[in-house]
Amino acid sequence: MVLIPILLVCAGLAIIVFSADEAIKRVLNLARYFRLSEFITSFVIAGVVAVLPELTIGVVAALEETSSLGFGVILGSNVADLTLVIGVAVLFAGKLKLEPDTVRLIRNSFLAVILPVFLFLDGEISRVDGVILLLAFAIYIFILLRTGRYGHSIMGEGGKKRFTFEVILLAASLAVLFFGGNLVAHNSRELSLQLGLPLFLVGVVVAVGTCFPEMPFAIRASRRKHGELGLGNILGCVLADSMFTIGVVALIQPIKPLYPAFPLSTAGFMVFSAIIVYGLSRDGVLDRRDGTILVTAYGVFLAMQLVLKALSI
Repeated sequence: MVLIPILLVCAGLAIIVFSADEAIKRVLNLARYFRLSEFITSFVIAGVVAVLPELTIGVVAALEETSSLGFGVILGSNVADLTLVIGVAVLFAGKLKLEPDTVRLIRNSFLAVILPVFLFLDGEISRVDGVILLLAFAIYIFILLRTGRYGHSIMGEGGKKRFTFEVILLAASLAVLFFGGNLVAHNSRELSLQLGLPLFLVGVVVAVGTCFPEMPFAIRASRRKHGELGLGNILGCVLADSMFTIGVVALIQPIKPLYPAFPLSTAGFMVFSAIIVYGLSRDGVLDRRDGTILVTAYGVFLAMQLVLKALSI
């Protein structure tokens, strides 16, 4: 019965979103304990911890030798982030004035999405490609964090007890997160078999659920006139997913989808989405017209996937 795996996938996504949110809170508190600056803390959250949903599903899928599912989730999530999530955030904000640093981050995200697409042109992302992606991400982190400065610890006198408490909660959150990822990966495979859909395409659909953490954050930030904060979080996720998450998945199991048309078209649309965002933001402003264009672009992406499935490519 197809309804059961659908419900279990939804339940798994809900578990992932909740536990990832808890893990982010614990990492933030631990970063403060070690007196890391706000800049470093923000980058860790936006660039690494915020991709836990995609990373968890990708790792579990790779361990079960279904890395195509993880690849679909990662690429689908990036397309949704660059079009749907940014577009909705801009529509809520009305107008976003972008600082030069933000425009530069948009350019960097464009460069980041090109690398895995280039490596995938032969139809596979091998373990060597995974190492290349992880090295690229490490270099990016090194360059970005050179400007980091130490801040002040906020733990107080009970710091050691608080530290232990946060570590325990973080470990518990990660355990629950892994359980949710296993639930999604296993039942996505069942859906693929029952509906006759490629695992990659199922991953693209599941990817929308992994974007839930970014969407509310971006909307809240936009309503409070801090739209750039939400935009930075989204771009950090795209950067980390494009290099770190794909790299980790490829190291566990090389990514070689049976139906290359779906991942190639999605990868191409991911680059196209990054080009659109960069082109619209070059003047330092994103308005409702730009938001409408981005949301429409996501609709085009979904239509393209349906056409490919109808043609059985």
